[in-house]
Amino acid sequence: MPLVHRTRRRVTLTDAGTRLRATFAPPAYSSILRSWPAASQTELVTGQLIGQEWDERTYRGVGPHRSDPRAATVAAQVAALIAAVRPGTVADHVGSTAVSALIGKNVVDLQITADPAEVPAITGALLRLGFARQRGREPWPPERPMLEGTFRCGGGVFLLHCHVVPTTDPDVRQMIEFRDLLCRDPAAREAYAADKLRISAGISDSLDYTYAKTGLIRRLLSG
Repeated sequence: MPLVHRTRRRVTLTDAGTRLRATFAPPAYSSILRSWPAASQTELVTGQLIGQEWDERTYRGVGPHRSDPRAATVAAQVAALIAAVRPGTVADHVGSTAVSALIGKNVVDLQITADPAEVPAITGALLRLGFARQRGREPWPPERPMLEGTFRCGGGVFLLHCHVVPTTDPDVRQMIEFRDLLCRDPAAREAYAADKLRISAGISDSLDYTYAKTGLIRRLLSG
């Protein structure tokens, strides 16, 4: 789970990840494929878009699961698909899957930072790619939506969370700042992993798990 989880009842900070800039021109799949190594092209050659294979997911529950290197490939390919349908759009890989060797749920999180006026059009583009509106309780509001999907890669099916965050959101930078902290500071990374293990021993609900991480994340970000 990424960024600041603002819901009707409270505000929660979550993970962050590695920035992936995926801007291609022209926005044709053939040009995207030419820019990637042959070993990475299999899924897009077959015309794969975003799926909704919720029951086929490789990873379930809060885990925490061992880091899966395929998640970085998923993030890159999905960012490329987004850029193909909406040229110039930048998708940032955020969340625990963007931090090397960090345990977590192995959900691939992406953030698109956008002018507030662009949020509806970006949301529409994501829906056309196959993303679905957020399921479950306490969804993000439509002016700062999170869309869900699945993506097949290397024999696995990965859950996707794509956040569209307006530039006016006061917490727009928090995912990236937390990503940078975890990537550069081994002590912060170890503390965060230990907190995940502690929380997951008593909590199985994904949203409650997210809320439970807030305290440590706040402390780590405050220095």
